[in-house]
Amino acid sequence: MRPRWTKAEIAILKRLYKTHSNAEIAELLGRKVSSVVFKGHRLGLSKGMKRLQEMGRENIGRRWNRRRKKRLPERRGRRR
Repeated sequence: MRPRWTKAEIAILKRLYKTHSNAEIAELLGRKVSSVVFKGHRLGLSKGMKRLQEMGRENIGRRWNRRRKKRLPERRGRRR
């Protein structure tokens, strides 16, 4: 189990929460993403509108690339 959040960690979280992804913050602090999300929620923090839009584009890009990789090679010839 990870120790409680220090004042320094909370200060970093508050400073970065609006502009950075939860994964980036978690990596920087050496914590799980879920821990960063939960603590941000408990502190009443929210993402900035610009960051939310970026996250949406990032998620769409990840999903689109994942689907393209899973897609079977195109068939040649007649289709049924």
